[in-house]
Amino acid sequence: MNGFAAWGLTILGLAVVMTVAEMLLPSGKLRKVIRSVFATVTVFVVVTPLPALFKGGSFDFSGGGSVETDGSYIEYVEKAKKNIILRAATEYLSSKGYKDGYELDIELGSDWEVKTVSVEFTNFGIMENGEHINKSEFIELTAEYFGVGKEAVMTYG
Repeated sequence: MNGFAAWGLTILGLAVVMTVAEMLLPSGKLRKVIRSVFATVTVFVVVTPLPALFKGGSFDFSGGGSVETDGSYIEYVEKAKKNIILRAATEYLSSKGYKDGYELDIELGSDWEVKTVSVEFTNFGIMENGEHINKSEFIELTAEYFGVGKEAVMTYG
């Protein structure tokens, strides 16, 4: 955001705060004092960047600093998104009769869409005293749930 937009948003925010405060204050001397304080602050906010504008032709509120993202927080959020999606998929597959014998992993795109699904089969197939579990049916259910083609479901094991 450039300096002019930040300046405009600051003035707009101050106007909103002033309006809300004026509605909440009782009438009388206190209201007049607070209105004059807000008016003084507004004048300072409006006037502060003007000398820099006249000297250099532009102004900047950044103070020479830079804005950076918190990489560890972004990783945490991505991991949390992934875990929520995987937990819901596991519950869905469990409701279809696939309770264990597999591990899911997904690759997410920028808009939470699933790009690829990895399935690692463990103890899957024909089990002693159990019914046969069909891998192709499992792959179809997985692709259908995530809204991807069967070719996006990679299987191992």
